[in-house]
Amino acid sequence: MIPKYEQIKQDLLAEIKKHKFIPGDKFYSEADIKQKYSVSSITAVKALNELTTAGYLYRIQGKGTFVSKSKVSQSVKFSDIELHSLDKEKVKVLAIEEENHPTILKELGLPANASYYKIKRVRFFEDVPFLLHITHLPKKLVKEPLTKDLSTYASIYERVRKDFDIDLFSLSSVETDEIIFSDNSELLNLLQLSFREPVVKQVKHSYLADQSVAEYIVSYKHWKYFKTKIEVEAE
Repeated sequence: MIPKYEQIKQDLLAEIKKHKFIPGDKFYSEADIKQKYSVSSITAVKALNELTTAGYLYRIQGKGTFVSKSKVSQSVKFSDIELHSLDKEKVKVLAIEEENHPTILKELGLPANASYYKIKRVRFFEDVPFLLHITHLPKKLVKEPLTKDLSTYASIYERVRKDFDIDLFSLSSVETDEIIFSDNSELLNLLQLSFREPVVKQVKHSYLADQSVAEYIVSYKHWKYFKTKIEVEAE
């Protein structure tokens, strides 16, 4: 038998999805739900808490519960838009180094006594640098001994596919983007930016089938070359 709070939660969720409430509207209070469904405070609060945890509602102390502006119930697709011709793009590998920095080991889910490879690359469009990639790979995805020809890692995804038959493009991943003003002189020089110009910091983790981290990438993109398209599917 479905618990009463779950029945109420699903009923309230249906009202939200049918747009009886629009984002920003004040939602039912605990007292409203108690009266509407003839239930106890415990049941009413649990139904509200479930919807809040799921992102459909948010609370403002002293004011009440409101319908979230987030699109948690809709399918949202984000796409990077390339602002240049890909056939005129080239990549320069600056360095490949074995490291064991504790912060990066944690990001890769590796033990403190492990190490990884850091690969630093810059992408150019018609000799103009626009993107700095700092890729961290667990050693299990790097064929040793390393070749002295750094260009073999111009495309890391192609290298990993050839060496290990793993398609990093097809893996599940999580990426966050933020606009920053960096004071890192190396970064500013590589992307030919002044300290007054913003840069887009992109942080990405990709995961293998066993949920271990396949790659941890920190990228910095020149603001002139950053554009994102957001598509929201109708319910």
